[in-house]
Amino acid sequence: MDKETVMTTARLSQLQKRILCWLLMDHQRTKGVIASSHQELVRALQGDKGNISHSLRTLEGRGVIVITRSRGGKAEALRLTPEWQKWTSQFTGSCD
Repeated sequence: MDKETVMTTARLSQLQKRILCWLLMDHQRTKGVIASSHQELVRALQGDKGNISHSLRTLEGRGVIVITRSRGGKAEALRLTPEWQKWTSQFTGSCD
């Protein structure tokens, strides 16, 4: 893991860590064939949609996730970048 990744990780909020954990578990569940759904993430985390969306945009800006958007600009699908998939599986250990 490089220095930049370590520094980025130190700045992740609890919500962002929960998002990464959920995305990793969803990726493993679907064997990476199906991108994670933005709506399913919001339902699963049972948090404020605005806070979750803000955290997703921040993670996207840092190159941690990729967000696929509809023509109208709404987030539809989410996925961890390959580098962060590997790293998230190491830092999460268990996603309890």
